[in-house]
Amino acid sequence: MAKRGRPKMTEDQEMLIDVRPKNEKEIIAKAKAYKAVVAERQSLSQDEVQLKGELLELIKAADLQPMEDGKIRFTVDGFTIIVTPRDMLVQVKSNDDEVPQD
Repeated sequence: MAKRGRPKMTEDQEMLIDVRPKNEKEIIAKAKAYKAVVAERQSLSQDEVQLKGELLELIKAADLQPMEDGKIRFTVDGFTIIVTPRDMLVQVKSNDDEVPQD
């Protein structure tokens, strides 16, 4: 069976050596800053996933009973913690934050 899709290019695009943007230095600086922020966000995302897992394990070990809606909801030291076990959703709100009313 033949593969469908775009035909392969047989010629490479000619390199445009002498063509550069006038604001090349600014573009390079922003590109470097962007890459740094993306790398930081990915690192923070990994930390978030790890901490969420650890928090879920601690809540599971606490053996708290779910409410009628299936969620585990409790307040400790100024934090309201809501866990939706089915979706593995964790919400942590401080008293300064608005707590969603489901």
